[in-house]
Amino acid sequence: MWADPVRKVLTLESFSRTEEDGGRDIVAAMQRVQDTDLRMHLERHARDEVRHADLFRRRAAVLRAAARSHTTAEDPGAALDLARGRAGQNAHGFFTAGVLEEKGEIAYVAMLHVAEVKARDIFAMHAELTPDDPETHLIFTEILKDEKYHVSYTGKFLEKWRQEGYSREVRKALRAARGSRFLQSWKNLGLRSGAGISRVVLYLFYWTLLLPFGLIARLRNRAEPGNPLPVKDAARALRSQY
Repeated sequence: MWADPVRKVLTLESFSRTEEDGGRDIVAAMQRVQDTDLRMHLERHARDEVRHADLFRRRAAVLRAAARSHTTAEDPGAALDLARGRAGQNAHGFFTAGVLEEKGEIAYVAMLHVAEVKARDIFAMHAELTPDDPETHLIFTEILKDEKYHVSYTGKFLEKWRQEGYSREVRKALRAARGSRFLQSWKNLGLRSGAGISRVVLYLFYWTLLLPFGLIARLRNRAEPGNPLPVKDAARALRSQY
């Protein structure tokens, strides 16, 4: 995607929307958290997300202006949309504030931890893919430092709760968070590959179901006694009746 100027802009804009959504959700959740120390970390986390969104947005604006002659107004399609909906989660994989009240702080931080581990891996990958674009590469490198901090503080809180006797709750929350992301990834794969799979299935149906029936019908026509009248003779016989 980084070799295509249009996809590059659309991807950065999608990253920006995702980070901005994450920041808003964390701010809303922060107001419902009772632990003062956790609230302090969430406040910094929210600021990081907003700053990341701004970095992506600014870089996308520069690239869009530079590649305006190549950019079209066409919809990039679902494959480039990183803000695909999840039940009770935003595009970043965070619980919304309402779900936080229902699930509790352990479940929220567990989901946050799993989401940040995934984000850290994604941004590390894109940092490696953009050596020929120093400005974009620098953005990913800078954001990657924040993502490592996010993984670290959420992991420390989970470990603290384990030490306090909530090992079962932490284990269950992490399993649910990972299972939710796996299920959503599976659904996204199905959505993105649906068109291609449909073509393959139709192709197989044609050669395994429809074609044999066509051959059978042709053989039956040849086996029937008598030949049908040619078109001209049939038309003349029809007109002669009137």
